[in-house]
Amino acid sequence: MKAFRLLCGCLSLVSAGVLAVSFPEVRLENDTVKVAVYLPDIEKGSYRSTRFDWSGLIHSFQFEEIEYFGRWRSEPVHNPEMHFSVNGPAQIFGNLGYGESDTFVRIGIGVLEKPENEKSFNFINPYQILDHGEWQVESTDDTVQFVQTLQDDTGYGYRYRKTVTLNEQGFSMAHQLENTGEKAIETTVFNHHFFVIDDQTVDEQYQVFFPFSPAKQIEESRIELQDDSLQIIEPISDEDRLFVPLTGFARTADDHQFRIHHNGLNRGIKVQVDQPLSRLVVWANDRSLSPENFLEVNVPVGESFSWTAEYRVY
Repeated sequence: MKAFRLLCGCLSLVSAGVLAVSFPEVRLENDTVKVAVYLPDIEKGSYRSTRFDWSGLIHSFQFEEIEYFGRWRSEPVHNPEMHFSVNGPAQIFGNLGYGESDTFVRIGIGVLEKPENEKSFNFINPYQILDHGEWQVESTDDTVQFVQTLQDDTGYGYRYRKTVTLNEQGFSMAHQLENTGEKAIETTVFNHHFFVIDDQTVDEQYQVFFPFSPAKQIEESRIELQDDSLQIIEPISDEDRLFVPLTGFARTADDHQFRIHHNGLNRGIKVQVDQPLSRLVVWANDRSLSPENFLEVNVPVGESFSWTAEYRVY
C-alpha cells in the first residue's frame, strides 16, 4: 500500500503513485472503471477553501468511456481558494462550536477563525483556517483512504476516515467519525455530488428516480414529479439554478437512495447510503445535476459513527 503523510503546515506528496498534473491526485483503476481523486494539500491542493470536506474529491470517473464527474461550472480560471472551486462528491458538515468562542470547527477542513462582528455563519466567506489538523493518505491500485485527525482547545476532537474503493461498476465511499474530544459531536452532513454525465447539459433528458413518491415543498415549473421520479421539463441555466426540497421519504436507510438517468444516453448513476435520510434537495445548474442527501451525525465522546455510500454507474 502506497502511503502519503500530510502534516499541517508542511504537506508533501512523495509517492510515485501521485500524478502531478495540475493538482496533487491519485489515480485508481480496475478492469472496468478509472477514477482520479484530488488529494488534500494546504499549499497545492485543488480545493483549499472552507465550505467542503477536502477529502475524496473525484474529478474524473470513467466507465465504458463515459465520464460521470467533471467541472460543474464554467470558470475562466480554477481558484482553489474560492468556496465553489470543487469537484464532487463534495461533502459538507455542519459547524461545531460556532458562536461559542472566536473559533469553530468544520470536519474535513479544520479549525476556523470566527470574525469578531459576524453574527451568523456565511458559507461564501473566506474564513481563515487556524489548524488543518493532520492528514494521512494511503492508496493501492483500487483504493484510497484519507484520515484527518484534529484536537481543538475548545474541546472538539475527532479522527475522520474516508475510504474510496472501486468495484466492477462503480465505487463505495465509506466513512468513520470517531469522537476523540471532550464534547459530543452533533451535526449533519450532506453530499453536493456535482454529477456531470458525459458533459451533457441539464435539460429534458434528465430524470431522477426514488424508492418513494416525491413531493416538492416549493413551486417549481421546470420539473414534473411522477410516482417515483423527478423529471426535468426544460433546460436549467446557471443564472437560474434549480433548488427543490423534496419530501415523501421515510427516515430510513431503505429510502436513502436515488438514481440519475439520462434518457438520451441511456446512462446513469445510482447512489445508496446505509443510514437514514434526514433531508433531500435536488439542485442543478446548466452542467450538473445534484441530489443533496442529508444524514444526521451524533457521536458521543469516546464513540464512533460510520456510514457508507455505494455508487453504481451504467
